[in-house]
Amino acid sequence: MAEISTDGIGSKITMALKTGSGVDINELATSLSEAEALPQINSVTAKKASATVAISGYGVLTNGVSALQAKLEALEDKDNLLTSSVATSNPNAMEAEIFSQSSASAGTTEVIVHLLARKQVTELTTNGDSQFASATATIGGLTNVTINPDVGSAVVIPVSPATPQGIVDAINIRSFNGITARLVNKLSTGTAVSILIESKTGVNNGFVISTNASSPLSSAEPQSARDLKLTVNGISDIFRDNNSPADIVDGVQLNIKNAASGNTRKVVVSANTSALKTSIDGLITTYNDLITLTDYLIGEKDPDDKLAGSLSTDKRTVNQLLNKARAFLSIPSSSPTEKFKTFRDLGITAALSGKLSLKETVFAAAVKTNFSDIRTMLTANTNDQLATSVSPKKGLALDANIFLESMINTTGPITTSKVSAQSSVKRYTDQLVELQERLESSKQRYLKQFAAMETLVQRSKNTGDYLTGQFKAMESMYSN
Repeated sequence: MAEISTDGIGSKITMALKTGSGVDINELATSLSEAEALPQINSVTAKKASATVAISGYGVLTNGVSALQAKLEALEDKDNLLTSSVATSNPNAMEAEIFSQSSASAGTTEVIVHLLARKQVTELTTNGDSQFASATATIGGLTNVTINPDVGSAVVIPVSPATPQGIVDAINIRSFNGITARLVNKLSTGTAVSILIESKTGVNNGFVISTNASSPLSSAEPQSARDLKLTVNGISDIFRDNNSPADIVDGVQLNIKNAASGNTRKVVVSANTSALKTSIDGLITTYNDLITLTDYLIGEKDPDDKLAGSLSTDKRTVNQLLNKARAFLSIPSSSPTEKFKTFRDLGITAALSGKLSLKETVFAAAVKTNFSDIRTMLTANTNDQLATSVSPKKGLALDANIFLESMINTTGPITTSKVSAQSSVKRYTDQLVELQERLESSKQRYLKQFAAMETLVQRSKNTGDYLTGQFKAMESMYSN
């Protein structure tokens, strides 16, 4: 007699032929093995899912802290807290532009423009003061021009071809002392050409030009070089060699368009502290967002939102973060002043819910009368200072940033918890593989046991059928 098959198909064939016990041993073995293993598999699966979503929760929490750090970074540099603007009393006559926020300081500068700086202009024509017939007219014997500056040594510039255009090209290519040349056609016919040689502005940029032409060229000076002449805040005889000086008003470049000795023009630099207010408001909003985020992560779970309550099993770490975040309000600045030591001194307060708000009147009064002290407290009057700086004075904003960094760096509690969750996911994954293997092994064991039982049942049934047949044969024989 053949053994009963232990695979699912064999069991179904046995049942279809109405042999054996009639029990689906494959289904029975599966049910029994799952009854033993599924509770533990489900438990481990749930733990794996919880650890997996916790990893995402820690990532979201880290991003929340990083966002708060970014707001603190906006308060770390002194130049970010104060912006300056500039205006002049007559923009048509004099423009002004700030080129250095750190140098520009609030105040009014009075300027009287007596003379504008100008360049020297020298006109070269033919011998006898006539214009050249064209740009390509030949100049006999010409091989070079000599430029002799008022300050410095002369230079000899080769010229080829010996034409007005050749002179212009040679001077421009050499670019000596900023001297340039160009042609001017005085008649629309183009038959009256002069060579204009121009210097940079400033009295010290004058020059004398000569050539070695067979017939010496005529040289005229329709305009001489001179300096800009100013009176600034009552101080007279201030000279500059250009009309866009950047050292008359600190941090401001002027663009002077005309002179008027009888007029006083004002350059007004105004300080604007709105950048500080914007940064403080951003810090408070981001901090409050972090509080809302932590409540969401450790709050009630939501079947439709996996992140909701994702860190509810690790409230200790989250509360530790909250305690540190709250503490940054009271951290003393490493560069305090007499009146300002902490963020609370700016009017920042915390409600019972933990969220922050700003007492506007306190802040406005502090900024109006003590802005420089606030800047010192927040920045230590520095720019671009690094957390790794050896200086003991870093400013409160950087102090607080370093404080928060300790929560999310590689050794911080959030990172440590995230790494632990990742290890748990791996451990649970390994456990599930092992449990699945045990389930399959248990199923195979049951199948073997039930197959053996089915074989015995089948044999007993065959024996019964044989005896029944014998009894019927005997009964038939004796009845005849």
